[in-house]
Amino acid sequence: MTILSLSAQTASRLLTSQPVLANAVTNVLVTVVLIATAFLFLLNFALAITSRKSRPAEVLSFVGAGLVEVAIFAFALLLRIGFLTHVPFSLPAGLPIDRAEIGGTLALAIGLFPAAYWHRTSMSQIRQRMADDAKVIKNREGGVRIRSNAPGEWLN
Repeated sequence: MTILSLSAQTASRLLTSQPVLANAVTNVLVTVVLIATAFLFLLNFALAITSRKSRPAEVLSFVGAGLVEVAIFAFALLLRIGFLTHVPFSLPAGLPIDRAEIGGTLALAIGLFPAAYWHRTSMSQIRQRMADDAKVIKNREGGVRIRSNAPGEWLN
């Protein structure tokens, strides 16, 4: 046997022993999870740096979420490149969702939770901000100038 035939046998064995990435939707979802977790890690890292003068609990929540995102990223990357051949967590048969969908949802929820928690706004604050913006627009006429129908004005 040559080295090429051995590598072809090994490659075919590795490709057929990956039941996790056999589904095309799961394959795409693992790729999306990779991109999302990398983005959320960078987001939490940037928020930890910008809010370092805030309460220590806020900074630690950003750091903790970032570390969890790095772990999820590493797991998804190892799964994607074929180093891991299966996910040890099994679900009951007949569920309309699979493990990749659950993992993607958890990755997004964990990565977005600290930012959503520390920068939350209540409905009363939103209503107040909308009322303040309406007053500014009404007082300044919103910076909108009504044009005349003269062609020279819009040609310039």
